[in-house]
Amino acid sequence: MLKIFIMEDNPQQLAHYTELVREICKKFHENEIELTTCRSTEEMLAVMPEASADNVFIFDIDINSNKRAGLQLSQVIRNRDRLAQIIFITVHDEFLYTTYKYRVTALDFIAKDRGNIRQELSIDLKRIIHEHKKRNSTPVFTYKSYNQTSTIPLDDICYFASNKENSHASTIHTVDHQAIQIHQNLREIEKQDSRFFRAHRGYLINPRQVRKVDFYYRKADFYNSDSCPISQRHARKLLQLIKEDE
Repeated sequence: MLKIFIMEDNPQQLAHYTELVREICKKFHENEIELTTCRSTEEMLAVMPEASADNVFIFDIDINSNKRAGLQLSQVIRNRDRLAQIIFITVHDEFLYTTYKYRVTALDFIAKDRGNIRQELSIDLKRIIHEHKKRNSTPVFTYKSYNQTSTIPLDDICYFASNKENSHASTIHTVDHQAIQIHQNLREIEKQDSRFFRAHRGYLINPRQVRKVDFYYRKADFYNSDSCPISQRHARKLLQLIKEDE
């Protein structure tokens, strides 16, 4: 779900932007949005969500007569959320270069006084909605950590390794060499998701990320240069799965 946050200190403009965003999202068939409105930076910071590419922040640079409040807010947002989209709607286009100095990487800088806010906002939200739908059509694996449920794209996973110290846990090894501890053992994962293959008693493999099955050394080599052991009796079945996926 897209989470859109709009901040504007003028109540009439805030209502106008809110209605615009709703109309544009409806136009592009994005009905599942969570829309939050704020009148000050304090309100915005109080409702800041967890970092996500589905977060969108729309606000002015000049907030309550402070011409740099929006820039300062955007810097805080960017420090907390590297993935979020930031859109400025302002009369202060002289601060365009300053946004680069603040390292906030804004998606757009819409001028209030040029009468094309609807058009520009429509272009921006169309792009955001397209990326959101593309992300959410990507196959994912849902896992349990110790205090929450999270998802990870299927193609980001190389394999799962059992946890020798905790029979109720295991570790996800990812394509970018992360090791994510999860509160599920291999048997539970295998039962939950048939896309993974039990190639060894202590390992569950994502066949989509296997580059080569090494029969001599009895191991699976992954595209990211990692490898993990496989049992002799499961090696041919793994190779068959890889060929079926090609």
